[in-house]
Amino acid sequence: MNFQKLVFKFIIVLTYLLRVALLVLPIALVVVITKEGGWKYGFTFIQNSLNVAFFVSFAIGFLVSVYHAVSFDEVEGAPDQNYMKSHQVVHVSSDKEIQEVMDWIVSNEKYKDARIENGKIYAKKKVHFLSADKVEISKSDGTFTLSSRPFAKWWFIDFARNYKTVKALAKFIKLNK
Repeated sequence: MNFQKLVFKFIIVLTYLLRVALLVLPIALVVVITKEGGWKYGFTFIQNSLNVAFFVSFAIGFLVSVYHAVSFDEVEGAPDQNYMKSHQVVHVSSDKEIQEVMDWIVSNEKYKDARIENGKIYAKKKVHFLSADKVEISKSDGTFTLSSRPFAKWWFIDFARNYKTVKALAKFIKLNK
């Protein structure tokens, strides 16, 4: 890995760490400030202070961000512009027809609510404990555009789930597997 790529990944992970920490900080502040006195049951080292809330939010942000980065690096093959994004878009060239892809999606138990509208496939990919991810497939001039995104725009950490979705679709379209 070259130095530029290392710096790029470091900056992306750092921004995710800050985003998660800022998301957790209000909850940590409420929990820490509403406690009266030291924490009971052996946690006397935790006192009521803003430093504890900042530490807890940073620690949770660090763990989630690093796990997200490791999950994404584990999948391999993602273009740099898609690194750690939850909304994934990939282009694949193939001579397959859109109906063949639709038949495969309908036969796959991981997808639901598949339909074709205006020459595009819209489907939902099942996710454990969350709402389904939104999948969109279109074809133009022999090139498929595969898109997968979480159920909500504000959901920015998906542990490479959407990239795995577009990668599996691309593998079927390209290699029929």
